[in-house]
Amino acid sequence: MWNSFKTKKIWENNFSEKQKKITFWSVLKYFTILACICIVIFGGIYLVKSEKIKFPSIWQWTVNVVSNKFGEEMKRDQNWNVNILLVWIWWDWHQWWYLSDTIIVVSRNQDLWAVTMISVPRDLYVKTTGYAWKINGLFARGYNKEKSIVSGAQLLTDKLQEMMWLDIPYYAVVDFKWFKEVVDTIWGVEIYIPYTIHDTDYPDEWIGYETFHISAWQQFLDGDTALKYARSRHTTSDFSRSQRQQELIKAIIDTAVKKENITNISTLRELYDTYTRMVNTNISSKEMIWAVKYISNPPKIFSFGLNTYCTYSSYKLTDTACFLYNGNREAFNGMATILPNGWSPSNVSFYDYIQNFVSFVAHDQQYLIENPRIVVKNAIDKSYASQNGKSPTWRAMKLAVKMKKYWFSIAGTENANEPLEQTTAIVYGNDYPNTIQTLQKFLPINVVKSWQILSIENTWDELQFEPEDLGYDIQLFIWNDFIDFIKENPFSYEK
Repeated sequence: MWNSFKTKKIWENNFSEKQKKITFWSVLKYFTILACICIVIFGGIYLVKSEKIKFPSIWQWTVNVVSNKFGEEMKRDQNWNVNILLVWIWWDWHQWWYLSDTIIVVSRNQDLWAVTMISVPRDLYVKTTGYAWKINGLFARGYNKEKSIVSGAQLLTDKLQEMMWLDIPYYAVVDFKWFKEVVDTIWGVEIYIPYTIHDTDYPDEWIGYETFHISAWQQFLDGDTALKYARSRHTTSDFSRSQRQQELIKAIIDTAVKKENITNISTLRELYDTYTRMVNTNISSKEMIWAVKYISNPPKIFSFGLNTYCTYSSYKLTDTACFLYNGNREAFNGMATILPNGWSPSNVSFYDYIQNFVSFVAHDQQYLIENPRIVVKNAIDKSYASQNGKSPTWRAMKLAVKMKKYWFSIAGTENANEPLEQTTAIVYGNDYPNTIQTLQKFLPINVVKSWQILSIENTWDELQFEPEDLGYDIQLFIWNDFIDFIKENPFSYEK
């Protein structure tokens, strides 16, 4: 098996299964599609020349016509999102074949032009029928069962659907080897490097090691450097590596959809050729044609990675999506494992917190788009708080930590000058209706007040003064009813 792996026979055999015989009718079908595309394009040129349509809209108009005419709508979940499992696997020169180096669940809301990406750490301990191991081994287990990429992807998808409570009908298994070719085809990508990486144990092509170094700053990466930046992990962590990979995906998308690339036939041909060698997916060609109309405007992409970086004492030391913790190595025979919060030996697959998080960031993407800065103010009566065992300040901090885990932007926590009679949100400038609506799903905001900030213009000397930056967009005052709420609500901020 190792020899066939090194000669790529496994990958090519799986790819060849997807090939169809060329018949007269298949040629006729694609010739007809090509003819229709030409008619649409030349018809558009005629409309431009006759000034019945402006040039900037001709490309989108053409793409929409082709997409709607020949495409087939992709399957959506109950919230109208398209969900895809993205798996990156290193096929050549790797002693641990078929292990998933990267696992990302992508959820796209076509109407909002918004994409949520959620990375799952490969050391997450999971259990399936007759099997308990790290999640990065599920694809290999599924593949070996039927010697099929389809069965490998299906086993991994089944577990992720259970974990995230998402319907994931699609998968894309990507060969790491061709990743750098994609980057080189679009002439590299520009990306900000937040911290210097100096990895002396980066695996080379001969099952050895080499040194990879990249300095913190705005960098322009070619394919080889981008691949190393995506894979390096020995001087950082799997969590930071997942974040880097998502940032690279965003940079590739932003670069690939630029006009000079999507209108360049040579570049498109190279990308398609690389794609056919690089990706094994169950997304049909008709579904891809349908999705093409959404590439003209780059989507708003939100990146998350399930992680262990949190504390219940400070929101500043807590990362978004912190719903995991490091397992005790002694309990797992020295193996490094990551476990979901709430895990126990009798309930290995406890995913309640992860499911809640995914529900918000995948299906309430409008609050991610608004992204106001929120200051949490404690207005709880001290005597009432003492009756329930915790100080008001403690509860305000706990709330801020929980909000941070759900990607709310916390500007600070402090005590209110006067106690109120109800939990209240005071909104400045914009209304942020979706943020308020999302917050109301797990705390009782009974009063919403809106204050408009106006710029001051002095007409005498024609000087305009900008309003003072408050440092926040919403003040959230929590009152006694917040304590009553978390007592009764199963989605408790106490956990």
